[in-house]
Amino acid sequence: MFDWYERYQSGLYQEVYDELLAMQEHIYEPHIYEEALLVMRAMMKRVRSNIEQVSGRLETLGYLFRKGGFWENYPLEKKVSLEREYPTFQPPTPETFQQVALLEQLAGPLPLSLKCWYEEVGSVNLVGLFPAETRASGPRLDPLWIDSVEVALQQVRGLLKIDAWKEEPLLVLAPDGYHKYGYSGTGSYNMALPCKAVDAPFLNEPHHTTFVNYLRICLQWGGLPGLEYTHLLSHEQLAYLTQGLLPF
Repeated sequence: MFDWYERYQSGLYQEVYDELLAMQEHIYEPHIYEEALLVMRAMMKRVRSNIEQVSGRLETLGYLFRKGGFWENYPLEKKVSLEREYPTFQPPTPETFQQVALLEQLAGPLPLSLKCWYEEVGSVNLVGLFPAETRASGPRLDPLWIDSVEVALQQVRGLLKIDAWKEEPLLVLAPDGYHKYGYSGTGSYNMALPCKAVDAPFLNEPHHTTFVNYLRICLQWGGLPGLEYTHLLSHEQLAYLTQGLLPF
């Protein structure tokens, strides 16, 4: 009945996204949902491919993943634990679909963007530094970071246990640019749940946009959206980071 998926695959990425976003809760109607889900799965597969490419290119440029991260303030044992909990990239596991279903039972419906992020991408944490930079330079980079579904489940369970989720049902998806490097910041990047829509606002993030548009901005700048406001890389280096990335 609908041709969103076919149109998306033909290259009408923004147009299809805008149409689905405008439908708000109607995308959860049975005759629409499966088509919308196909579109968002295809979108997040493209996002994952881009993240994998960007990660490899950052490494080629000498970027030191994890250097300067907030965990460096902690004793060695805790630091190792945190680095394990927030890996640079962690693809979905065989348990992911079950974990996403449980998260929706606890927190209510997820926007399809976040659901498909968990199920097709996983989690990412591009915190690090270029060799010539110090830890103080880190917040200017504000690297792409989205927590795993496991971390989301821990968070929601903890809030439900103290009866705090109902008062403020906000899912923290990432620290802000300052806290990523161990500095006091302005607040985490969040999403309000439940949300029966194709996408949702990514709250507190400086661009004041949706989750999908935030991912677009991040990848436009090679996974380091703070480069929009700094000159840490040359034009040639930025072009190398972003060359040939898939539109979504």
